[in-house]
This record gives sequence, C-alpha cells and structure tokens, in this order.
Amino acid sequence: MDSGLLVQALVLTLVTWLMFFDKYCTQFFTYRPVVIGPIVGLIMGNFEIGLQVGCIVELMFLGQVFVGTALPPEETFSTILAAAFACIANSTEVALATALPLAVLAQMGMYFRNMVLCVWTGHRLEAAVERHDLRGITMNCLVLPNVFNFVLFALPVFLAVYFGADLVQSIINVIPQSIITGLAVGGNMIGAVGLSLLMKSINFSKMWYFFLIGFFFASYLGIGNIGITVLAIICVAVAFYSDRERDEQVAVG
Repeated sequence: MDSGLLVQALVLTLVTWLMFFDKYCTQFFTYRPVVIGPIVGLIMGNFEIGLQVGCIVELMFLGQVFVGTALPPEETFSTILAAAFACIANSTEVALATALPLAVLAQMGMYFRNMVLCVWTGHRLEAAVERHDLRGITMNCLVLPNVFNFVLFALPVFLAVYFGADLVQSIINVIPQSIITGLAVGGNMIGAVGLSLLMKSINFSKMWYFFLIGFFFASYLGIGNIGITVLAIICVAVAFYSDRERDEQVAVG
C-alpha cells in the first residue's frame, strides 16, 4: 500500500467523523450527499467523479422522510464510500452498484447505535441531569455518541478505503461490460426516481401545474437553469400569496 492512499484514508476518516458530528450536533447540512461527494472527490483526486456520485446518491434519497423511530437507509456513510470507490475505479457505475447496499448496511449500524445510546447513555444522562452534573451530561450527550459514530462509521471508512482499494479494483475488473452498461442506464433513471419520491412526499395533486409549466419551458422553449430558477421563484410567490389570500378569506368568513 502506498503512503498516498494511507493519507487519503486517514483524511476520509476524519471527514466522516466530522460529517456525522454535523449530522447529529451542529446541523449545517454538510452531511448531505451533494456536499460530501465533491469533498471526497477532492480528497481522492477526482473532483468530477465525486461531484457526480454526490448528485446521484442525493437523488436516490431525495424523498426520504423520517417517520417516528424508523430510520431510512444511511446516505452519509453510503456517499463517502461509494464516492471513494468510484474515484479509485474511475467509474461512477461503481457508485451505483455500492451506494444502496452500503446505505442499508449503515442503517443497521445506526439502529444498533441508537439502541445502545437510548438504553445505556439515556439512563446515565437522566441521572447526570438530576445530579446537575455538567461533566456527566457532556459525556453522555456529546462525547459517547460521537465515539460511537467514530467506531461504527469513521473507522470502517478507513479500513474499507485503505485495505479494500485493491479488492474493489479487482472486482471491477472482472465485472462484465454488460452489467456496467446496465448500471449506467439505471443511473440515468435515478433522477426521475428521486423526483418521483419527492413528489410523493409533498401535496403534488395541488401543484402538478407548476411541474408542467417548468417541463414545458425547459423542454420545449430551451430555457436554461437561471431562467427556470427565476420561473420557480415566481411560481412559489404566486402560490404563497394565493394561499395567504385564501386563508384570510376563510378567517374573515
């Protein structure tokens, strides 16, 4: 193993821990795939592939919603490893093949983490609060959860990138080209799947005409991203003021 890969694995380990710290503590949303992917690409020396993987995985989980105690597949861990493997293999198809299985695997780790924290540190935290023990509160509320994040997510990233790079490359080399092509075709459909999931999570039945307007302007009139963004802002403003006016009429009536 070369020293360059060792440095990359160590930096990715630190980045992984920081992303999970942000996810459960600071909430700056740097843990989103579209942000993590380019960062991993920079670290691994291939920003373009990192950005592509980040966008692909972001679309995969675009419409995911937390319901009660149910946890969706873990997109942060998935993006970091999928982007790293894709950069090593110089192929975004690798990300398509590994992203979802990694997300499900990390989801199991998250369930284990939450179970242990709720049963073990939860009671210790309650006792520390009753004693007004600031050190105990900090230990059980901040330190121990982040230790779990490091052991369950950051450390596996180091092991997978440093010791698994050659293995990943050898697996990619023996995958038939037909499968790689199929994954590429499937990847082109992910955007539509993510958008469909997002539509399902909102009240699309009352907003379908906005989607139709945007589709018409983009596909048939050839308006670019800036024009579509301006159009979207106008549509949001119209919908907002229409809803407010209707609510005021209902309140008066």
